[in-house]
Amino acid sequence: MATIFVEGPMHARGMELLSLRDDLDVRLEQGLTPDSLAAAIKDADAVILRLTPLTAQAIAGAANLKVVSRLGVGYDHVDVAALSGRGIPLAIVGDALAASVAEHTVLLMLGLSRQIAVMDRYTRTGRYAERFKSQTHELLDKSVLIVGLGGIGGEAAKRCAAFGMRVVACGREATRKEAQRLGYDYVADFHDALGDVDFVSLHLPANDDGTPLLGAAEFAAMKPGAYVINTARGSLIDEDALHAALVSGHLGGAGLDVTKDEPPKEDCPLLALDNVLFTPHNSALTVETGRRVAETAVRNVLAGLDGNLDPAFVVNKEVL
Repeated sequence: MATIFVEGPMHARGMELLSLRDDLDVRLEQGLTPDSLAAAIKDADAVILRLTPLTAQAIAGAANLKVVSRLGVGYDHVDVAALSGRGIPLAIVGDALAASVAEHTVLLMLGLSRQIAVMDRYTRTGRYAERFKSQTHELLDKSVLIVGLGGIGGEAAKRCAAFGMRVVACGREATRKEAQRLGYDYVADFHDALGDVDFVSLHLPANDDGTPLLGAAEFAAMKPGAYVINTARGSLIDEDALHAALVSGHLGGAGLDVTKDEPPKEDCPLLALDNVLFTPHNSALTVETGRRVAETAVRNVLAGLDGNLDPAFVVNKEVL
């Protein structure tokens, strides 16, 4: 009998799949701290993990642990080195949330270019006639730089192309081949396209050292009036530099599903700007994605216990 610890909540479909096996002892808890998680997984053979940090101490104390499966794709809060040191694979859900985040990316682009938040406020506050003073824009014939043409970035690019946008992709050789196949423009270094596009959309993991990808130099190089979209990781953007570029009028706006601090601190200066559209890191929080993520995470954990985990879902492939 294998013990699987689930850090909830998890979509009911995931629990349903676990219930189909009669050789499992499934335990679910939520509202955990790093210390309480460490205590909860002490005897676990497998862990399905949400957002509570999984520390080296917790991993060392889980003597029976054989696999960790993330309910998501990010793993900034997991000590991967500690897992690898014990030969324990960390699995993620691959493209299970790609469609939702890609749709959200376009939502932010449309929201900014059509000033949706401002228009909503005008309608609610008796400022209806002010709609004539606003200059909004279409996505048709605009251009977008997709920084990271992976699962999410690739889905976002498809949707942008469907709106009649010119897509520029950047990345390694595999990205170049994929861009050519799909009819996108390609640059090896994203800096080379900053001055030529109307939107820059980030679809990369955080840098290991937490340094931003976009700072003052990058914003200065961007096309006047351009927009920044971030549905990836908040640390990829220097928020002080972004604020300066927006206040100066050089950039047209920013759509942020992620921020350096989550939630943003009350004194975050970006909160005061009308040309910043925020969402609370909910780009993947759709019902449909919740189901797909739960299914994939459960299948990964079962495959890990059964010894047939697909390397495509594994972060630390060297342990397989």
